[in-house]
Amino acid sequence: MANIFGKKSSIKLPQRDREAQHEEYGREGKGAVLCPDCGNVHFRKKWHASLATLHEHAKDEMLAVSGEKRCHACTMVREHTFEGELFLEKVPERFREELMNLIRHFGEHARANDPQDRIIAVEDTDTGYRITTTENQLADRLAKKIKDAFNTADIHFTHSKEPFEVDRIRVIFRSE
Repeated sequence: MANIFGKKSSIKLPQRDREAQHEEYGREGKGAVLCPDCGNVHFRKKWHASLATLHEHAKDEMLAVSGEKRCHACTMVREHTFEGELFLEKVPERFREELMNLIRHFGEHARANDPQDRIIAVEDTDTGYRITTTENQLADRLAKKIKDAFNTADIHFTHSKEPFEVDRIRVIFRSE
């Protein structure tokens, strides 16, 4: 990029929507990197659930753990940050146990598909529940799953403005 004086500019503009994966994790080194908190393994710009699952993807390669680095999800948990926030309001007593089972299984399934997709916390509030997630899309999918499962809920989505990527979703159960 040339400026008005004809010199090249050294200003690097932030990428939106297509942020390069190597920028989040630094330069790709040799070997695998282990998260000391959860045991996830970073190899070739991707997090894997463990060394065992990594061996399935890299069958012919000799794998060695070359260091430790806390993964993005564990960093979020440690720093009390999140990308998805889901509020469940006016939850009928008869749905509470089934709802908690649905949330737990949904979180387990999401983490099995991508070890960085996690439900951080489910908190009891005065009006219902507050659920935080490491990914905003995970909160969106969970809200839609709850609506499909219980059919007596309305969803209201709020997306934060750039550069933040936080989705706040309210699921309000209708009384019947």
